[in-house]
Amino acid sequence: MPSLIENLTRRKVIQWAIAYVAGAWLLLEVLGFVAENFGWPTYLVRGATVLLGVGFLLTLVLAWYHGERGRQRATASELLLVFALVLLAGAAVIQVSRAPGPEEFAVGLALPLTVDPHSIAVLPFVARSEEGETATVFAEGMHDDVVAQLAKVDSLKVISRTSVMKYRGTGKSIREIGTELGVATVLEGTVQRAGDRVRVNVQLIDARTDRHVWAETYDEELSAANIFAIQSDLARKIAGALEATLTPDVVARIESQPTESLEAFDLYGRGRYLMEGPRGFSREGLDEARQLFRAAIEADSSYAPAWASLARVHLVRWSQGHAPPEEALPAARTAVERALELNPELSEGYSARGALLRAELDFEAAEAAYLKALELNPGSAEEHRRYSLLLNDLGRYEEAAREARHAVELDPLSTLNRQGLAAALLFARDWDGVIEESWKLVEMEPGDPIAYYNAGYGHGMKGEHEQAIAALEKARELDPGDAYNTAGLAWAHARAGNRDQSLALLAEVPEQGAMLKEIAIVYAELGEHDRAFGYLNRLAEEDPGMFGELRVDPSADVLRADPRYAALLEKVGLE
Repeated sequence: MPSLIENLTRRKVIQWAIAYVAGAWLLLEVLGFVAENFGWPTYLVRGATVLLGVGFLLTLVLAWYHGERGRQRATASELLLVFALVLLAGAAVIQVSRAPGPEEFAVGLALPLTVDPHSIAVLPFVARSEEGETATVFAEGMHDDVVAQLAKVDSLKVISRTSVMKYRGTGKSIREIGTELGVATVLEGTVQRAGDRVRVNVQLIDARTDRHVWAETYDEELSAANIFAIQSDLARKIAGALEATLTPDVVARIESQPTESLEAFDLYGRGRYLMEGPRGFSREGLDEARQLFRAAIEADSSYAPAWASLARVHLVRWSQGHAPPEEALPAARTAVERALELNPELSEGYSARGALLRAELDFEAAEAAYLKALELNPGSAEEHRRYSLLLNDLGRYEEAAREARHAVELDPLSTLNRQGLAAALLFARDWDGVIEESWKLVEMEPGDPIAYYNAGYGHGMKGEHEQAIAALEKARELDPGDAYNTAGLAWAHARAGNRDQSLALLAEVPEQGAMLKEIAIVYAELGEHDRAFGYLNRLAEEDPGMFGELRVDPSADVLRADPRYAALLEKVGLE
């Protein structure tokens, strides 16, 4: 009886297998080379690999089958059947392999076949020190400044801070990170602060090939001047490596040194670190950040970015209801004007001025300020998001949505930018778009209450009352201390005709600040217009800045037919 090897040889199965493996290997080598150099998505290579594996098994079956039949050649129908099976299996494999994972679905962006060669993601710098949080704050400050410097270069696409921070301590490869963020290059580095020395090691990597473009080590005496010099040198070298255009004005902004005080630099960094953390918008966190920025100014009264950040703190305290407008807005104006007096080319200063003017309902001047901020810092996702909010106030909804989408492109993993896009679509009355973007954000951040809040309003405006109530209940469950969630749930019940539930929830909403607007809208939904306008009259006296949002808020449509509505807008200077 012939052995298995003899049977396989006689039937030419081994010969078929060797020929197939050689051809498949050559094909994968060519495909891998092309994919690396043209930035093709990884699912194509994965799908092709599994497809060839399926084909190999079918080839073995076909070889054995025809070996059994001797020298008889395969019929056309047999070959067609095998070919169809390979195609069907391959299509299924590619579909599965390209199906987005949680992160890709959360980003909600199709992975491009090619990427912008002038694009970069700067990964969080690793702190090489035993100083704990102090070292982390310093490393993050260095990282944020390098990102901010690169964002000033108009011809670069720079992924913003929030998205790259998601990769702190990640086990993902550079190629995976580059694919997920849609960038051609990635910068990674370490920072060590020891005694009177600072050491920074960085390397620029081509994310498509994992090839190192260049590496640099800085070992300098610890001083504010040297820190800024390292940051500006890095920005120039990265821009040069990516063949970005550096105009004299951009070079001057990159090379500026806003303070000579290391103490002021450290205090300012701690304030930024606090505002960018989980306590950033809390009353306690904002008070602590305000003290740190004031301390930085005491250490160096000419430190313009510290003044701009102090202005921002005052504005956030007002917008979050932690400080009345008569306290917060004048303090913000003093700080922002001082910042721009010290540095007329400070983008953060113009951004804060825009926010202040928006709060004061001077939209034309606010737009000029925001456009100046974007001119000085065109790659900032945050500036595009803020400008989008103003465009909503102006009723320019398509432009607002475009700016919000641009912010998402520059910072795709930022929940704040995703929230901003959903809000822009809400003002544009694109209810389906609001719902879609909100549920994408839920996939990315299941515990984000604002995602559920926006989804609730999208469903509510469509008349989908059960879904609206469920979403707003979830928002309130996730953040019961946010009065917006309680007021929103009251609104959803009012829209659904659940009067008792709506009134019970309204009783829990504090009658002050922005909540006066929300309460008025709910009472209008309940048909109590006199009571609604009583709250709006209070709002006009106590916090007229909220009328900018009221004017374009779709949920306020129920108020617009009443002649008292136009009279109030005229009273606050909006008509």
